[in-house]
Amino acid sequence: MNWSVEGIPGGNGVVGTISATGLYTAPQNLPAQNPVHIQASSQADNSKSATATLNVTSDLTVSITPATADVELGATRPFQASVTGSGNPNRAVNWSMAGLGCAGAACGMIDANGLFTAPQILPAPPGVTLTARSAADPSKSAFAALSIVSHFTLTLAGPSSLVAGAAATFTATLTPAPNSNPSTALSWSVSGPGCTSVACGTIVSTGATTASYTAPLTPPSPNTVNVAATPAADPAKTASASVTITSTEPVVVKLTPLTATRAVNHRQTFSAQVSGTSNQNVTWQVNGRPGGDTTAGQICVAGVNPCQPVSTTNGSSVDYLAPASVPSRNPVTVSAVSQANPSKSGTAQVTILAHIQVNISPPSVTLAPYSTQQFTLIVEGTSNQAVTWQVFGPGCGGGGSPCGAIDSTGFYTAPLAPPSPDAVTVSATSSEDTSRSGTAAVTIATGAVITTLLPASVTAGAAGGFTLKVAGANFIASSPGPGSTILFNSSPRSTNCASSNECATTLSAADVATAASLPVQIRNPDNTTSNQVSIVVMPLAASDDVIPLTPAAPIATGKNIIVAEPTTAGTSADLNLNVVAAGLYSADSNTCVLGSSSLVLVRPGSATSNADICAFSLSGLDPALNYTLTGPAPNDIIIVAKQPLGL
Repeated sequence: MNWSVEGIPGGNGVVGTISATGLYTAPQNLPAQNPVHIQASSQADNSKSATATLNVTSDLTVSITPATADVELGATRPFQASVTGSGNPNRAVNWSMAGLGCAGAACGMIDANGLFTAPQILPAPPGVTLTARSAADPSKSAFAALSIVSHFTLTLAGPSSLVAGAAATFTATLTPAPNSNPSTALSWSVSGPGCTSVACGTIVSTGATTASYTAPLTPPSPNTVNVAATPAADPAKTASASVTITSTEPVVVKLTPLTATRAVNHRQTFSAQVSGTSNQNVTWQVNGRPGGDTTAGQICVAGVNPCQPVSTTNGSSVDYLAPASVPSRNPVTVSAVSQANPSKSGTAQVTILAHIQVNISPPSVTLAPYSTQQFTLIVEGTSNQAVTWQVFGPGCGGGGSPCGAIDSTGFYTAPLAPPSPDAVTVSATSSEDTSRSGTAAVTIATGAVITTLLPASVTAGAAGGFTLKVAGANFIASSPGPGSTILFNSSPRSTNCASSNECATTLSAADVATAASLPVQIRNPDNTTSNQVSIVVMPLAASDDVIPLTPAAPIATGKNIIVAEPTTAGTSADLNLNVVAAGLYSADSNTCVLGSSSLVLVRPGSATSNADICAFSLSGLDPALNYTLTGPAPNDIIIVAKQPLGL
């Protein structure tokens, strides 16, 4: 006998398999076509056959542990999904979440392993439902009830009184709950029982945690106002400070900066500003001791090395020199006390570190192949922020850049494919102290990744259908199959994947009938999906416009030109390429300087150098085609990437 399932000899993993003796094994996932049909045909006469019909059933149950949980803002919490049932079903689940007061990332994020990351801003209401749905039988799922909670504290510091028309800095301190990461965004406001709007004064944000308040020119009645900082993470935790507005100016000593972090034997410059008196003299103290000492740190004449101790200045700047070891009382307090009114002083807190610390953000990240990530850093303990960036890992050897590349600003470009092993470390080493460095872990995604849509935009109402090509990595070719499927606007489409890097489908005029931004994804046979990108359907212009240009008036302003990418996606057999200008492109400023003369690239003395080139062609540069640059022998110019920018 010859056995087959749904016309497939021996069956496959989608509809089930059958052995030469007629033993049928059901698939691990419920088949889309159910029941399935098993055929047996005679080997002696293949025109003689019989068919059996059977239903593939599921007795799966899904559970989530824990079933309820409180999760702090920005904190992570692991969840475990269990799929049980007879037979040998696919045990994988697909995670999702929703809430009455949130949608998408506002409800948090969860990865494929069930690690939930709470949102940084509290939803209202704060409940979120976590769903684990069986990949084998999507009708079977389990739910966990989460409550996003907020236990951070917010305090506000600033002067308690101000003269009319004067300005002062208010500083908010947001202290997260342990292992949480709430949003630090703040909004500022000022109000009072005897005033409204600008009659209470004005307040403007000057940094992530600071704001500048300017008192009104005329004190309100009553003459008290409230300065408030409201956190975006939880507006119920608004912090406020009461300020009395007076008509006479008191003596005020303002010390800048208010906080600092310095490693041992490092310096920090402080400036004192005295208002309300003509006597600008101040006495400098460290932990209450005039001039400080070698244990807590010393006050020195600014810019003089070695330290020239000083305890009194006429309101000018000084240098604080940290001690040679971390003091037992840390941080230390630097004060400037007014000699005109010794009850008035300005203070600053200095945290002493045992050595320079290099901190990189984000500390870990997972990137798609050939995507980019801007890393930022803070070198604590010194004013010298210069570092040397490097990329290394156990799979980074050999030619090219198998682990990606990073420039002097911390801008990292991932490799075209994950290295082996898939572990990349980005490091920043202090230029001042090369023994101190910070690191960040980079993982290159191995699932399906979309990098390009061809075309990426079309005009609404276009007649006829067209081919949508999806380029990327880790697709499953259609032959021998089953291959990957293109999900257009969440709907699976008939797909042909020529390779692991390209899939295509046909879209009709009805698919792009109205202007919209439509999502596109790749779904592999194992039901995993790629990143989501969008094809932009632009509105059809209601009428034509004229741009009047003459030799006497060669410039027109206020004219917008919207151009859709050609819907042929470069499939035309004819190509008339006419590059009329080329030049150097600046990725930092997104500018291109075009010229009609030849473009000269300087050959490096050793190693390699990179150049970003922009070119303008009347016929357009199709990313589906390959381009070659030629130069003097040996031709060592290689195009490593290309992207159309509209022209």
